[in-house]
Amino acid sequence: MKIRVAAFAVVALLAGAGEVLACAVCYGEAQGDVISGAKLSIVFLGALVYVVIGGGVGVLFALRRRVRRNLDPHRGLRLIHTESRSH
Repeated sequence: MKIRVAAFAVVALLAGAGEVLACAVCYGEAQGDVISGAKLSIVFLGALVYVVIGGGVGVLFALRRRVRRNLDPHRGLRLIHTESRSH
């Protein structure tokens, strides 16, 4: 008798676990909070890629502008002399 009760309890738990462990899409709610959050995270990560790449391009343009500012048309790069400190 105890084996039948234990077997019934295991079957009952496993039969009900499918609905408990199902995600929102599997359960039938395709527009839940989890789905809208996943969509928003995809948009955010896509935008983040463009922001990082744009920042890298911006740094390259800033370096290019700095180098062009320090170019002398007749002698190439100017050397910026700093005063040496003697102790």
